[in-house]
Amino acid sequence: MIKQWVKRTGLAIVGIILLAAAPLVYPAPLFAYGVTNDNITIFSDQPIPEKEAVAVIKETQEKMQRLPGLLSSHPMQIYIANTKWRRNWLWIIAPNAGGFVAPPATGWHTFFSGADFLTNELIAPTGYRTRPPRTIAYYGAHELTHVAISKKAGWTRFYLMPEWVREGVPDYVAMTAESASLLYAKIGKQNADLPMMKAHGVYAPYRLLVTWFLQDAGWTLERLMASDLTLQQARKIVFNALDG
Repeated sequence: MIKQWVKRTGLAIVGIILLAAAPLVYPAPLFAYGVTNDNITIFSDQPIPEKEAVAVIKETQEKMQRLPGLLSSHPMQIYIANTKWRRNWLWIIAPNAGGFVAPPATGWHTFFSGADFLTNELIAPTGYRTRPPRTIAYYGAHELTHVAISKKAGWTRFYLMPEWVREGVPDYVAMTAESASLLYAKIGKQNADLPMMKAHGVYAPYRLLVTWFLQDAGWTLERLMASDLTLQQARKIVFNALDG
């Protein structure tokens, strides 16, 4: 009896896990509306204004072309869950995130918690609406860069690479281009705080490092993804160079 109970309990737990994870892997049945441009499709659980959605996709693609080879020819998808019950189901692993990926489960797609295409604002689970430069296209480029990196480096390396690389590269791609010296003049050596995040983005200190290694030191994306420099080591190298 005990063995049967353990077996049934185990099967039930596996079933619950599969039920929870299924839409992360194959979300299409939950999203009835879609707009496509080239290799990127935006899906939503609510009707999408086509003109505005195509403009967002084009801007996303332009941003991702900043790094050669980053924009894959493989079809990529953005799924927008405007309704609460979908977010309650899908957002178990990232309850407060406006957008997220979870390689390898999420494959070639990402999820957004809501979007207003007419105002170009991503809507967070709390109802907060993002402000420029963190537009829908910013999040599209940021999250799909995560997808591209996970495919290039492998999902194990994706999680093992330093956070300043994993988050700094997508921010470098998605934010307005500027030199390392100009960004350094704006934010200095301080860590991100609320005023900095409002003015320059959440990952500005990471973006500074990535910008210097890519533009000033001439590193390739592949070399950056393979780096195991800690945040402290990277900051020391970059600050010494920029102070000199």
